[in-house]
Amino acid sequence: MAKARRRFTKRAFKLRLKRQTIFSITQIFFFALALLVLISFSRQGLILVRLNDFLISSFSWATIFLPFIFLSFAFMLSKIKIPLSQPNVVVGSILFFISLATLGRAGTVGEAAWGGASQLVTPAGAFIVLLGTSLVGLIILFNTSFDQVFNFLASIFKQGRGYVVGGGGFGNTLSRGQLKVSGVGMAQPPKAAVSSEALEQKLVSNVPGQERVWKYPPLDLLSEIETGKADRGDIKGNAATIEKTLESFGITARVVEVNLGPAVTQYALEVALGTKLSKITALERDLALALAAPTGTIRIEAPIPGRALVGIELPNISPEIVGLKKMMESNVMQEHKSKLAVSLGLDVSGRAIVTEIGRMPHVLIAGQTGSGKSVCINSFLASILFRAAPTEVKFILVDPKRVELTGYNSIPHLLTPVIVEPEKVISALRWILSEMDRRYKLFAQAGARNIDAFNEMSGFQALPYIVLVIDELADIMLFSPVEV
Repeated sequence: MAKARRRFTKRAFKLRLKRQTIFSITQIFFFALALLVLISFSRQGLILVRLNDFLISSFSWATIFLPFIFLSFAFMLSKIKIPLSQPNVVVGSILFFISLATLGRAGTVGEAAWGGASQLVTPAGAFIVLLGTSLVGLIILFNTSFDQVFNFLASIFKQGRGYVVGGGGFGNTLSRGQLKVSGVGMAQPPKAAVSSEALEQKLVSNVPGQERVWKYPPLDLLSEIETGKADRGDIKGNAATIEKTLESFGITARVVEVNLGPAVTQYALEVALGTKLSKITALERDLALALAAPTGTIRIEAPIPGRALVGIELPNISPEIVGLKKMMESNVMQEHKSKLAVSLGLDVSGRAIVTEIGRMPHVLIAGQTGSGKSVCINSFLASILFRAAPTEVKFILVDPKRVELTGYNSIPHLLTPVIVEPEKVISALRWILSEMDRRYKLFAQAGARNIDAFNEMSGFQALPYIVLVIDELADIMLFSPVEV
C-alpha cells in the first residue's frame, strides 16, 4: 500500500521559463505600457482615462517623458541594435526625468520630492543639485561631454529667442518682454510666467490703434469654372436595374426619387413593409455589379436620415467640378454669420454644405497623394479671407514643403510670415498655448464664456480669432515627436 501511494503521488507544478522568455515577456509588457500611456492622452476608455488622471496628478506635464522611458527599457531588453537599446539611454532618461520633474514640481510626486530636497539642502541648494543632476542625466543619455550639451542647449535657446523675440514675427499681438516668458525652450507650461500686469498690458495692445475701414475682396476675383454637367449615365435605366436586381433576390422596392449630386447620384427607394434593411445592405456588391459602377463600388444609406427611404448612391461616370465662387455665392454661405465659416462642397442633393471650424475646433485632413488635401486647405483659407478682416481673424501658417502656403506671405492676416523651418514650429505652438491661457484668464476676469461674448462686451473686435494651419503634420511630428 505504501508503494502504491508513492506511485500516485502528484508532483508539484513548476513553471520553468528560460531567461530569454522572461526578458521577452518583460519587453512586451513595457512596449504595451508605453503605448497605453500614449493612447491615454486621447481621453477615451474608462481605464485609460483613470490611468491618465493618475499619471497627470502624479507627474503633471512630465508624464510625456514616460513613454520614452518605457520604450528605451523595452529596447534595452531586446537584441535590436539601435541607439535606444543602449543602457545609458535608460539610466540617463530616468535620471533626467526624476530631476526635471522634481525641479519643476511636476505633480504630487514632484512637489513631495522638492519639499524633501528643500528641507535637506535648502531651496537654493536643491535647485543647484537638481540642475546638476539633470545635466548629468543628459550627458549619460547622449553619451557625450558637458561642453557639447552646453553648446547644444545654448544654440537651441539662441534660435528660439531670436525667432520669437526678434524677426520671427508675433509682434502684432504681444510685446518683446511678454514673448520672453512664452515658454520657448522650457519644459514647464507657459502659464506659470504670465502675470496680471502683463495681462492688462496685452489686453491694451490688442485694441486697434487707429480706425481703418477694411474693404472686403470682391467675389469677382474668383474665376468661373465651366466644366459642364456631370455624366450620370442612363438614370431611368439605372432605376429599373435597381428594382429588377432587388426583385430577383425577393425584395420588393421601387425608385421614388433621384437626387443629382456633383459626384454621386442617389436613388431613393421605397421598400415594402416588413423588409429587413440588412437584406438590402448585404446586396451592395451585387448591385454594384448590376449597375456597372464606374468605381466598382456603391454606397447604401439605410435609411436616409429623417425619411422612410433607402438611398443607393452610384458614382457618376464623370463628376461635376464645383467652383469656390459658386459656393461663396450660395445663400447658405451668404447668410452665415460666423467669420470662420468654410465651404465643403455640395451634398448628394446638390445643396451647399457650409460648416464653422470654430465649432470643431480641430480638423485633420488625410488622404493619399493627389486626393485634394492642399486644394481643401486653400478653399478653407480663401473662404475665411473673403469674409474676415485682419482685425477679426489671424493666421499662423506652417509649410515645411515651401510650395503650398508660401503664397500667403503678403496678406495682412498673418501673425508671422509663413513658417517653413520645422524647428520654429515648436516656438509657435508654445506661443499659441500661452496665448490661449492668457485669453482664458481674460475671459474669467470679464465674466465671458468665450471669445464672442468677450468681444461683444468690449464693443469691438478686441481679440481676433487665431487659426493655425499646418501642412504635412507628419513631417513635423517626425522632427519633434515629443513636443508635438
